[in-house]
Amino acid sequence: YGARALNEGGFKSIPKLTFPGGLIVGDAAGFLNVPKIKGNHTAMKSGMLAAEAVHELLSAEAPAREAVAYPEKLRASWVWSELFAVRNIRPGFQKGLWAGLANAAYETATKGKSPWTLHHRHGDHETLKKASEMPKIAYPKPDGVVSFDRLSSVYLSNTNHEEDQPAHLTLKDASVPIAVNLALYDAPETRY
Repeated sequence: YGARALNEGGFKSIPKLTFPGGLIVGDAAGFLNVPKIKGNHTAMKSGMLAAEAVHELLSAEAPAREAVAYPEKLRASWVWSELFAVRNIRPGFQKGLWAGLANAAYETATKGKSPWTLHHRHGDHETLKKASEMPKIAYPKPDGVVSFDRLSSVYLSNTNHEEDQPAHLTLKDASVPIAVNLALYDAPETRY
């Protein structure tokens, strides 16, 4: 319960990094070195580069609304080089474990100098099937020995949230969880 999901799409999944009034940095942008499963160093450096770009933007005579220098700074940094070198690791596993391992070994040995870049064949959302197409899973009740209830597990993870902390994620349309997530997919977000 102290763990979290990792954005493992890698180099080919990096989104547009700027928008008017904001930037996407660190893990939110997917700056994870997939084979090392490390991203703190890339997250911190991207934050530093973002701060430099924002400082330049605000120091300008006529500040613009979008810090377009940020992606340029990122592409010129070691972050971009590091992520580019491991760009083929995650997509290599689309053909199975053994093909992925062979590709990862090759990419590691050549330090990512392949003349090609593998692409993801589909978006993650395209693999989600409707609940009506899938078998029901009978989740066992926590036994208190090997498995535990959610509140106990969150307590043991030493995660601390203030009770009156405002939600940092808000829904644009509050009807979607009931009309779509529950109706079509049996509300998978209740079992993350």
